[in-house]
Amino acid sequence: MKSTPHISFVTEQVIETIGKNIQTARLRRGESMDSAAERAGVSRQTWMRLEAGNQAVSIGLVIEALQLYGFIEQLFLLGDPGLDSQGAAMDAARRPTRGKKS
Repeated sequence: MKSTPHISFVTEQVIETIGKNIQTARLRRGESMDSAAERAGVSRQTWMRLEAGNQAVSIGLVIEALQLYGFIEQLFLLGDPGLDSQGAAMDAARRPTRGKKS
């Protein structure tokens, strides 16, 4: 049996917003849903679920759709450790200091 992860309200909002943003990008380019689905290699129904923000749509399809509409550079910034100031601060606080005199 497949388990479903608990999705927070904020995560649901992000998924729905990404779906709407993909839809807006498609419409601004005058592309039909059928054409977009074909380019992504999925059915029209799957593409509809993507734009509706359905959390069951694969992350691979989400990334492919964003790439199709030119958002690839932004995708590379997601989870970039160089932008994780909180994690870097926590890591630095855990490291022992060398040569510290009492």
